[in-house]
Amino acid sequence: MAHTRKSSENDSTRCDKDACADPIDPRAFGLAKAAYAVGETLDLLSIGRTSLYAAVKRGDLKCVKFGKKTLFYAADLASFLTRLRRMSEAKADRVGRTLSSSKSFERS
Repeated sequence: MAHTRKSSENDSTRCDKDACADPIDPRAFGLAKAAYAVGETLDLLSIGRTSLYAAVKRGDLKCVKFGKKTLFYAADLASFLTRLRRMSEAKADRVGRTLSSSKSFERS
């Protein structure tokens, strides 16, 4: 007797908090493929292997295994790049405010 899979409405709507909160089109980053191997990901992000796996270990970036091959989904790469941009902009804003407040302090 064949095993039938129970279908659920939740299967199609299930996603992590980052993907649901702000859907990101990977094509906006020039990502044309659905998934990228480690070497391709290193080239796309212009980072080293150690930094890539550190991001995975921290939970900043997700990878999947297909046999022995490690893949990174384009949607996850786009989310990762978007979070990096937001963190960078927030840090620049904090630095800008700190510099402007220190200049006003010097003038007093």
